[in-house]
Amino acid sequence: MKHRFILFFYLFLMATCNRAFAEQSAVNFCYQPILLPDTLTNLDSNDPAIYINSNTVDLNQNQTAHFSGQVEISHRDTLLIAPNASYSQLRQSLTADGGIAYFNSNMTVNGSSFEAIIAKDSAKLDDAQYQFISQAGRGYAQQLQASKQKLTLQSALFTTCPTEDNSWALHAKEINIESDAGWGEAHHAVFKISDIPIFYLPYLTFPVNDQRRSGVLLPKIGSSQKVGLELEIPYYFNLAPNYDLTLTPRYMSKRGLQLKSHFRYLTSQDSGNIQLEYLHDDNEKADDFGPRYLGHISHLSDFTPKIRAYIDVTDVSDDAYLNDLGSDYANQSDTQLLREAAISYYGENVHSQLKVQGFEILGNYNSAYSALPELQLKSADPITVLPNLNFAWQAQYAHFINDTANITRADRLHLEPTLVMPFITPALEITAQASLLYSYYQQTAAEGVHDIRSSINRTVPKFRLHSRLNLEREYDWFGQPALQTFEPQIQYLYIPYRNQTDIGLYDTTRLQDDYYGLFRENRYSGLDRINQANQLTVGWTSRLYDNADNELFRFSLGQIFFLEQPTITTENEDELNSTESMLASELIWHWYRKWYFSTALQYDIDSEKLIKSNASLDYRASDKSLFQLNHRYSRAVSGLEIQQLGVLGTTPINENVQLVASYYRDVTNHRMIDASFGLQYESCCWAVRLIAKRQIITDLELPIGNFTQTSKLDSSIGLQFVLKGFGDNAGFGVSDMLSNGIFSYRRPYLLTN
Repeated sequence: MKHRFILFFYLFLMATCNRAFAEQSAVNFCYQPILLPDTLTNLDSNDPAIYINSNTVDLNQNQTAHFSGQVEISHRDTLLIAPNASYSQLRQSLTADGGIAYFNSNMTVNGSSFEAIIAKDSAKLDDAQYQFISQAGRGYAQQLQASKQKLTLQSALFTTCPTEDNSWALHAKEINIESDAGWGEAHHAVFKISDIPIFYLPYLTFPVNDQRRSGVLLPKIGSSQKVGLELEIPYYFNLAPNYDLTLTPRYMSKRGLQLKSHFRYLTSQDSGNIQLEYLHDDNEKADDFGPRYLGHISHLSDFTPKIRAYIDVTDVSDDAYLNDLGSDYANQSDTQLLREAAISYYGENVHSQLKVQGFEILGNYNSAYSALPELQLKSADPITVLPNLNFAWQAQYAHFINDTANITRADRLHLEPTLVMPFITPALEITAQASLLYSYYQQTAAEGVHDIRSSINRTVPKFRLHSRLNLEREYDWFGQPALQTFEPQIQYLYIPYRNQTDIGLYDTTRLQDDYYGLFRENRYSGLDRINQANQLTVGWTSRLYDNADNELFRFSLGQIFFLEQPTITTENEDELNSTESMLASELIWHWYRKWYFSTALQYDIDSEKLIKSNASLDYRASDKSLFQLNHRYSRAVSGLEIQQLGVLGTTPINENVQLVASYYRDVTNHRMIDASFGLQYESCCWAVRLIAKRQIITDLELPIGNFTQTSKLDSSIGLQFVLKGFGDNAGFGVSDMLSNGIFSYRRPYLLTN
């Protein structure tokens, strides 16, 4: 016969112990299913009582009770199973021995004996072996003592490896965890790999919840020809709940000691980052070269739902800084750094933005103009003038500065009212649009320059008629039901010729004429050039979808037809003065299961020359099994022809070993520009990665056009080791290895992925 007693006290063992390693064992690579007792599923987590079931019970004058034979002690969502248990009313204690098992929804604990002192709100468990249920993590403690305020583990061990696997473990003489503080302390801690001691820490702290605390973060180690042996040891300062600071000394055997800092802050309306990198003396530079630094600030403020401001500024000490030292906040291949600040107002009738913008140009490029300031105004929504006739407008004022150019100062005022007549249905769209573009320039020439007009007016009308048709039909795709769409579109654009050679180029450049670019209203960014047009653009897109709406095929083809040949000016701006009639196409084909093919090209019909093209063949079975062969070509990039061929891929050698490799070649100049080889071993609880890379070093101090012919190659090798569940294993996936070179991997793009 079973007996049931109701006692009112709380057990603190499970709640505290679970918090102790919740953060440490967030990875479930080593998760092993655990069979839980059926009794556990019937417990009520809201019931504060403790229930004791047993085969027999002996009572002694209502002071003590001894339970034996399949003893089950349940409290809320926890269950303790033991062959024997005793309760003492006098000592207010509960004991169990003979080999106990403790369960709840998060973990299991096995031990030799258990004792809970109710009056002191404390519990003790000897020879405790714990195992997390839904995530990786297990361990051992010779003795585990728990109270409401503190958890103490004597002679403790923690690892995320499965049972009988001793790949790595953290051993500590004593671990103390204060539940309110959110942090644990380990004394005399030793990391062991395969039971071999690796390093000893007399004192170690770690989080047991989402609270932060100052301390040393995981170090980074690397080596390359540019900086030599490299070691970074970050130190984190938890200054306040809403702001913190990370200082990182960076030792480079070839260049010296650098200090990097990262300050973050967050308030109800503001957020931002401030970074500073400083190297006082670069051993690879001359003594009089001076300190080298990088500074970056990004800030965002939402003052009200209608007013927003932001700042984004990056500055470096010299043009070669990024190439020589690298940075977490800019790419080594960057040739310009943005400096921008703006405040925007989103009103019911008018949207406005006041902005200052400039660029720091790296290398032997011409300096860019800075906009100090630029004010933009535009209507928030189209204004209905008549049924199906809307009115919209935009205006801009900008003041440009460039002390190294022939025009050192310029003011530009631009007004653009627009009438739009839309007709939109699910099958047909027709939009007629008429605009008047008025621009006024005041230009100040540099000293000694006399052929600059100081005042210019430009008025240009623009008319655009665009129509799109959406058709679809059911189709048989290799024996499977599919849906085919046909989307033809046609656009007529008229803009009369205006001589603009006297207007400087302040924020304007030629845009790419891909398929979608054929239907732009202007072939230039900015307002300093408005292209002449009396042209017809015709294009169409066809798509195929399977019965699950997955896009299997897409092809687009379009061309610009000149009804009137554009006027050719005499200005020496080849790309801006281009008048080619462009043919553009795009193809994406998910042609067989995990295989993808994509290509795009732009072709000049008049000169019969290929302008740009790219092609890619992809096999993607999973994130750990993929292959890509790609080719890209451009007729003119800064006056140079670019043609590159690349191959990359990753494949598993076996269940634990992964091979990754990439190779890119400059076909025009017959040389390798980027190559990498990586080998990664990954088990359920630890991983190691070895990567060797060799890539071109772009020297921005060389004249333009000599980069490819004279640039040197940099070789590097790196070793990365991760103990899963004890440290940061972010970015240890296979695909990120393919994104660390000059050319990062891009997965095939379809509407459904």
